[in-house]
Amino acid sequence: MKKKKIIKIRTTSKHKGWRGVFHINRTPKYPWKKAISAAITMGLPFLIGALFGHIEWGLLAGIGGFTSLYVHNESYKQRAIKLIIVNIGLVVSFALGIICGFSFLSTSLILGIISFLSTFICSAYKVPPPSGYFFVLVCGIGTGLQMTLTAALLPIGIALMGGCLAWLIGMSEWFFDIKEITQTTRNHTWKAALNDSSILLASIRNGAAIFVATLIAFALGFHRPYWVSISCASVLQGATISIILHRSFQRSIGTAVGVFIAGGILALQPSYWLLGLCVMTLQFLVEMIIVRNYAFAVVFITPLALLIAETGRSDTVIPALIEARLLETLLGCAIGLATAYLIWKRSEKS
Repeated sequence: MKKKKIIKIRTTSKHKGWRGVFHINRTPKYPWKKAISAAITMGLPFLIGALFGHIEWGLLAGIGGFTSLYVHNESYKQRAIKLIIVNIGLVVSFALGIICGFSFLSTSLILGIISFLSTFICSAYKVPPPSGYFFVLVCGIGTGLQMTLTAALLPIGIALMGGCLAWLIGMSEWFFDIKEITQTTRNHTWKAALNDSSILLASIRNGAAIFVATLIAFALGFHRPYWVSISCASVLQGATISIILHRSFQRSIGTAVGVFIAGGILALQPSYWLLGLCVMTLQFLVEMIIVRNYAFAVVFITPLALLIAETGRSDTVIPALIEARLLETLLGCAIGLATAYLIWKRSEKS
């Protein structure tokens, strides 16, 4: 049986300086299948929620729907197992965010812990981008929900079902693809990861940075402190100080454009049906563009995350939302960059 060739796509630029920030990676082809699958996974729950008059169901299902972002070139057996684990991990992160979001200290601790664990596990198992980022994001969204544990059971259950839908769509290719995808071999053991100082150091770095970033956000009185945390987490995905610097600029520039897109969509007060189409379009564009340039992808990641987090909130004021997200993003990027620089200088001295 003919085996499908696995193509590795570079998601970070090898170019330095400003050229690296805006460099367009030349990939063999656009990931059309993955982009369409991810768009359906994110948009379908919105449309179903609109049909039943409960858009919040679609928003919550989108939490588990992020599972679709972890579909890569692997054997179907590997994909099936990985997507189940990712779904459970996302839902658990979301649930812990809800449970621990009652105080500034518990919120900071849980975001730091989730960042540490997601970085360590994804590094140990060599999970490609977005790696551990979305576990921090959904945990952060969870901390913004004020509800009792009993009331939280419904949103947690809906998020889990959204992940199950993502699993079905992610595995649907198996029914139509007669070609066998080569099983990738990866050496990943807990013992090896624990003995790898670079993995452990990066995990501790990320966890500590997210913890401190959240505390600072609370101290400065930000209304959505978790946005500082997820901005910090996004730039710390880089393996080197150069990549982290690029990510900081890319995240800042992309968010600056993205928040205005989100503000424009929310200001129009679109119907639930139109909102579902917007989410599908944004998710499709993210998947198509992220393999080319992270900065351009963030332009669409930002409004996608904001629509999920802000839709249905009665206290949302568009100008204040834009200003707050910009400030929180800049602070998160600055903390992430400062953390990476301090650790880099320390390791250089030692």
